[in-house]
Amino acid sequence: MNLVFVGTAGCGKSSLTYRFGKWLEEELAVKVSYINLDPGAYNPQYKPSYDIREIITVEELIREGLGPNGAMIRAAEIIEERINEVSREILSLQSDFKLIDTPGQMELFLFRSMGPRFVEEIGKQSITITIYIMDPVLASSPSGLAVSLMLSLITRFRLKVPVISIVNKSDLREIEYMEKYVADLDYLKSDLVFGDSGIMVDLAMRYVEIVDEFSKNFRIVKVSAKTGYGMSDLYTMIHEAICECGDMT
Repeated sequence: MNLVFVGTAGCGKSSLTYRFGKWLEEELAVKVSYINLDPGAYNPQYKPSYDIREIITVEELIREGLGPNGAMIRAAEIIEERINEVSREILSLQSDFKLIDTPGQMELFLFRSMGPRFVEEIGKQSITITIYIMDPVLASSPSGLAVSLMLSLITRFRLKVPVISIVNKSDLREIEYMEKYVADLDYLKSDLVFGDSGIMVDLAMRYVEIVDEFSKNFRIVKVSAKTGYGMSDLYTMIHEAICECGDMT
């Protein structure tokens, strides 16, 4: 099984990749491969079984004269040019679970063609599920949560595989606001009306309506890469998503 971790910068992708991998190894006694697809990674907590930095690094491209953003974009292009090779190397790893840590800048993986192409290639050979990670600090306001929920749907549409939505950093206080809104989308809508004005309210309201329409069984798992909380719940959600018996968006 391939588990692809996706989320906005700072949501804790690398930390969660490491924590969940260790949980799988210790609790289920399975073999885990850790894959780093971030060419800008500095020092991930896990020891990569496959590391895209063997092909290209952002640091190398910066030394050649590109700026940080240009280097990330060029790195994504280079990875895409060699996507078949990268996919074969990852699929050849002998393990029960392959945990794939994607670039810190979510848009490089999700909105450029590299990410969808990669997921399509590895999905041909084995079950592939995306884990979309929400940051409670970014999603604790009504409008911020509306956007975060919409990004979960966009992830599903772009990658075309089952997507599980989770919120990391559940040890932070901001999680209380998220829980309140997710439990009652009507309450979220009412707060949107009072919190913003004009077209932004209309846009955020429409986001929430779309999420509600396409995610009838929508729920979010709370986890903490810091404390290890929620790993068993995440594992349960993964197995529920395998057959997509409900809409796990």
